[in-house]
Amino acid sequence: MEEMISFMLIMLLLGIPLLGVLWFVNFTTFLKNLKNDKSTHNQTVLGIALTFVFIFALMVCYTGTH
Repeated sequence: MEEMISFMLIMLLLGIPLLGVLWFVNFTTFLKNLKNDKSTHNQTVLGIALTFVFIFALMVCYTGTH
């Protein structure tokens, strides 16, 4: 039980904010590429993956607190 609490604290304090920063950097890169008429395929795929991981991490932390 103690290990699960430590894992949840690490996820809440480090994991989710780190995913948010990565998502933001990916989004700004996407907008730069879109403005410069470059390919946005890589940022789109990475954004999908980051969004899935972010939502999954939020669900895990939410269920871990109840």
